[in-house]
Amino acid sequence: MAYLGEDSQVPRTGRDDYCNAGQIPRMGRDEIASRAEELLDECWDGRLPIDVEAICDYLGIAIVPVRGLKKEFEVEAYTAVDFETIYVDWSSYESGNARYRFSVAHELGHFALHREYFPSRVEDFDEWRGMASNLGYVEFQANYFAGSLLAPEADLIFTLNSEFGGSFARNCWEASREEFRSVLNRVQKFFGVSRQMLARRMRDLMPGAEKFEEVAMGLRR
Repeated sequence: MAYLGEDSQVPRTGRDDYCNAGQIPRMGRDEIASRAEELLDECWDGRLPIDVEAICDYLGIAIVPVRGLKKEFEVEAYTAVDFETIYVDWSSYESGNARYRFSVAHELGHFALHREYFPSRVEDFDEWRGMASNLGYVEFQANYFAGSLLAPEADLIFTLNSEFGGSFARNCWEASREEFRSVLNRVQKFFGVSRQMLARRMRDLMPGAEKFEEVAMGLRR
């Protein structure tokens, strides 16, 4: 895994072409999930939690921790314009926690879904961040990709069925809030994700399940 030392700096490059970000298609959730499954089929070893660093290694993407990235630029991570490097905040990288894993998976979403639409060079980080921030649906796509990558539908449903006596759909509604939270705690550790991301993933897989939305909101720190 490539990384920079204590004096790591976000590289600056010169512009040589224009951004085609406005041409990024508005993909539906099923298509985004399918693209995540394709990536897993290509390079996942089948073990959970999914090793996002191993996926990056397989794709030839370096993960580079940078001190002060979050403090100075208010981002946990971002992908270089050549899509060969993911820069992450140093403290997040050292923690290796669920937030770090989601940030890397989010950037892998940009790699899998968007790399053909962005320029190979821009003037500096602020310009790169500005291009991406003007396209909210692009960030939604990367977020949904991250959830699909870290908690694949088939594996998540299998695990939930096991936790709820063989039938998640039938038995989850009878669980108390405390029992539901206890299940979330076990499952989120199994997949290496945050409880909030897991609750939202469950909600996404069962539209209209108000209980998931309630739990997701209730578990915010």
